[in-house]
Amino acid sequence: MKKLIVILLTLAVVALPSCKNQNKKKAAQEAEKTEISEKEKLVTEELKLNLQALGESVGKMKSVPFIYSSNGAVKLSPKEKMVKPDYLLNPALVAELVTLTQKYRAVAMLSVDKSVAELYEMPVKEYEENVAKVAADINDEALVEFAEALHTNKAAGEAFSKFFDAEVEANRAPFFWEAVSAALVEQLFICTKNIDKFIEMFDDESASEVTYNFVCVHEGIRSLIEFYPEMESLNTILDPLYVINAINVEQLKAQLIELKGEIEVIRTALLN
Repeated sequence: MKKLIVILLTLAVVALPSCKNQNKKKAAQEAEKTEISEKEKLVTEELKLNLQALGESVGKMKSVPFIYSSNGAVKLSPKEKMVKPDYLLNPALVAELVTLTQKYRAVAMLSVDKSVAELYEMPVKEYEENVAKVAADINDEALVEFAEALHTNKAAGEAFSKFFDAEVEANRAPFFWEAVSAALVEQLFICTKNIDKFIEMFDDESASEVTYNFVCVHEGIRSLIEFYPEMESLNTILDPLYVINAINVEQLKAQLIELKGEIEVIRTALLN
C-alpha cells in the first residue's frame, strides 16, 4: 500500500510541471489569438479609412476627351474617318482570358476601344457582344455599368465613384483599380498612336487631369498593397507612368512622345 502511495505521489510530481507547461502554452495561444484578432480589427479599420479617402479622390478622376465621342465632343473629318485605326484590340481575345484580373482589365480596355471605333464609324457589335460575354462570366453588374458609362457619360467622376463604391461594398476593391488602370493605359496608348490629332482635344485642364488620374491610381494601389499583396504586380507594371506630371497640353504632348514605347509595353503586359 505504501509502495502504491509512493508511486502515485511520484507520478503526480512528474505530471505537475507538464500540466503547468500545458496551461502556460494554452494561455500563450489564447493571448496570441487575442493579439491577432486585435490586429485584424485595426487592419480592417485602417483599410476602411484608406478606402474612404480614396473614394473622395476617385470622384475627381476624368477620362480623356475622345472618350466622349458619342456626345459629339470629338469631330473627325470624312477623310480622317476613312483611315481606320489598326491598333485597337481584337474583341475575340476574350476567349483566351483566364484570370479575373485579365477579364476586368479587358472589359475596360475594350470599352475604350469601342469609343474609338464609334469615332471612326466602325462596327461595334463585336465589342458589345464580347464585353457582354466577359461581363456575364464575371457576374459584376457594376463593371458593366462602368463600361457603358465610360464612353457615354461625360460625368466621369460620378461613373468612377459609383463603380468604386460598388466594388468596395462587394469586397472587390482591387478589381476597381485593375479595371480603371487598364482603361487609363488604353486611353494613353490610343493618344500615342496619333498624338498630333488627339492632343488637339485637350486643353490645359484636361491635360492636368491625366496627371491627377495617375497620381490617384498610384496612391490607391500603394495604400492597398498591404491588404492585397497581389496588387504589387499591377503597381510594377504601371511604374513607368508614375512620372507623368503634365500641367498643360505642351507638357502632356512631350511626355506622351517620351513614354510612347513604355505605354505600348505596359498595354501588352496588362493582358498577359
